[in-house]
Amino acid sequence: MEKAKKTIKALFITRICLWVIAAVSTIIWMWYSFKLHADGIFDPYEYATLLRPVMYTGLIVAVVAILAAFLLRRITVEIKRQNGIR
Repeated sequence: MEKAKKTIKALFITRICLWVIAAVSTIIWMWYSFKLHADGIFDPYEYATLLRPVMYTGLIVAVVAILAAFLLRRITVEIKRQNGIR
């Protein structure tokens, strides 16, 4: 029972870290988008060419982190169910 609680706590902390990673990666590509406008880049083709690699990388990191967090949540629920923890 105590081992299960420690595991659940570790999984919860890991999930928090994953959500922070997802938020930071999203904020980075949003900041970069604003930076491009601040630098005077308004041409859609140039803007898209510069933003695309940063945005795609940020989105992929965010999606993978969120999916991993949901997977860890599912594992946590299963551990709780097996040990009778509410």
